[in-house]
Amino acid sequence: MDAKRLVRSCVSFYGMFAASALAVSFVCGLIMFMYRMKTPAVIAVIVVVTFWFKIAAMVFLGFAMKRKSWRFFYYYKNIGVSLRGLWGISLVFDFLTYVACLFIAYQLK
Repeated sequence: MDAKRLVRSCVSFYGMFAASALAVSFVCGLIMFMYRMKTPAVIAVIVVVTFWFKIAAMVFLGFAMKRKSWRFFYYYKNIGVSLRGLWGISLVFDFLTYVACLFIAYQLK
C-alpha cells in the first residue's frame, strides 16, 4: 500500500469522529484555562482529571463508532488498511491535540 492511500484513509477515518473528539479536547483546554492561576498541585489534579475524562470519552466514542459505523470498518479492511493502525494513528493525533489544547490554555494570559 502506498503512503498516499494510507494518509487518505487515516484522514477519512479520523474525520468520522473528529468533531466530537476535538470538542472534548477543547473542553479540557477550557477547564485548564479556567483554573490556570491556581497552585501547581491544583494544576496537576486538573491535568489528571482531564486526562481520564479524555480517555473515557474516547472509549465511549470508540464503542459508539463500532456500533454505528461497522460498515466502514469493512471498507478499510477491504482496501488493506489495518484497523489497529487506523485507531493508533487517530488516537495519537487526538492525544497530541489534547496536549496542545492544555498547553495553549495554560499559556494564555
